[in-house]
Amino acid sequence: MVRFIEVSHPIEPGMETYPGLPPPKVEVLMDYEASHAKYDEGTEFFIASLHVCGNTGTYVDAPIHRFRGGADLAALSLSRLAHLPFVLVDATGAPSRGIDRSAFEGLDVAGRAVLVRTDFSDHWGTPDYFGPNPFLTKDACEWLVSEGAHFVGIDSLNIDDTDDLARPAHTVLLGSGIPVCEHLTGLAALETGRGRLHAVPIAWRGGATFPVRAYVVVE
Repeated sequence: MVRFIEVSHPIEPGMETYPGLPPPKVEVLMDYEASHAKYDEGTEFFIASLHVCGNTGTYVDAPIHRFRGGADLAALSLSRLAHLPFVLVDATGAPSRGIDRSAFEGLDVAGRAVLVRTDFSDHWGTPDYFGPNPFLTKDACEWLVSEGAHFVGIDSLNIDDTDDLARPAHTVLLGSGIPVCEHLTGLAALETGRGRLHAVPIAWRGGATFPVRAYVVVE
């Protein structure tokens, strides 16, 4: 028996993911009524266009997001985005917003996705979601790189402290070719060692960030 656990937010027109970035907009190109003139009686279609910023909903960052000339979304290996074993790190009891390497030491993260649960996603859709956010410290990210993590995700507004304009977590992880996923949700439903993560964006040449429908398959 296979079970699917959704760990991404749905996208809807007007939603806000990050302050200052444009919300998604839908343009209807052909509605059901208009399609009647094109098709046989009883046959109708709906076609729409979604105008979306790459940083919308739950999304993956490619290295080019931080570094000129870095790998774009199309260059990311599927081995770092799909069918990944994962380690779930419960940081809900962390003593501060900055989650340091002590939360990860002793874990086997080599070749795995590291998913950091903070439950900050409980604030999604409220003003509190744009307040002070949980984040990974530079030393935590350096440890994850040294131990061979393949993917790092967090259920927070940003993997960095939004007040730190140097963005050390992005710099360390993306600089080592590790995809970053922000705005995850529902991580409380996961259990380390059970299931495989899938979080694949479109293969956009030149693309830096793009939404994903992230989920875990549990057999």
